[in-house]
Amino acid sequence: MRSKCKIVLSAVVLSCLTVGDSGAQGTFQNLNFESASLVPIPGDPYGRVQFGSAFTSWTGFVGGIQESSALYNNLFLDSSGISIIDSSFPYPATQGNYAAVLQAGNRLFTTDPADTALAQTGLVPLGTESLQFRVAGGVVVTLGGQSLPLTPLENGPGYTLYGSDIHAWQGQTAELRFTVFAERPHLNNRYTYLDSIQFSNQPIPEPNGFGLFALGALFLGCRFLKRKS
Repeated sequence: MRSKCKIVLSAVVLSCLTVGDSGAQGTFQNLNFESASLVPIPGDPYGRVQFGSAFTSWTGFVGGIQESSALYNNLFLDSSGISIIDSSFPYPATQGNYAAVLQAGNRLFTTDPADTALAQTGLVPLGTESLQFRVAGGVVVTLGGQSLPLTPLENGPGYTLYGSDIHAWQGQTAELRFTVFAERPHLNNRYTYLDSIQFSNQPIPEPNGFGLFALGALFLGCRFLKRKS
């Protein structure tokens, strides 16, 4: 039996906090994809479901065009798309019942590479220090249009838990976007499994002592070489 509790480095997850009367935009919702409602699209050759019901509060894009459908427990072999998978799908990073898969290859029925993105706009809760999420595969994460540096926090079976310092965005409305870029020229599809997205009040850990020593040694070495030259 899978537990739906999410404990990330003993972080207290900031869920659906409100910030005064900061406008109509609400906080981020369905960050763990557990609000999925699977509504089949009649006659769809791939057995796809309605995107808006499967990914409540999220918007999907393929090649910059908004998606209206999502695969369910299925993947494209050579095309771009977004899938909703459940706990029966062979992906060890799934927590709870559902996770997302972003696939970047060619646009369906074409030979044109198309990037794939999953985005949501909301209010970053006050007290937020970091964004944390589980992922398998490569992904670029932006908040408010700015690329976030990602720090690996934990390696699990088939996934990595990443975190990023976003304290500067707390109390602000911003778009959170996960993007998988297609190969150019296209040779193989890229697959990224995504789950357990959380705003946390725990900061990203500082580099360990060895890392700081190495950076210091590198800095001193560069200064020595500069003087010598």
